[in-house]
Amino acid sequence: MNLTELEKDVIVAIAENQYADVPSDPVWSFAIDFHTKITKTEQISGVVSSLVKKGLAECWGEGKDSTVELTDTGVKAYHRIKEGGKC
Repeated sequence: MNLTELEKDVIVAIAENQYADVPSDPVWSFAIDFHTKITKTEQISGVVSSLVKKGLAECWGEGKDSTVELTDTGVKAYHRIKEGGKC
């Protein structure tokens, strides 16, 4: 699966978030803002939507209090990103 650099950035931000103990833990969407290179919240929302469509993430709720988590496939993509492999 081909991932954009922004998608990879958000996957890593979800997996390595200060509120997560393991890459598959859900995190508040507002916390992703602090862990990516993306500066616009709307852009993060679009990237998360793309990850959901690709089956790499799931999302619940609305706005800054919504939660996002990586699916099993998303966690595997995270590990490939960290290993420098192709996703």
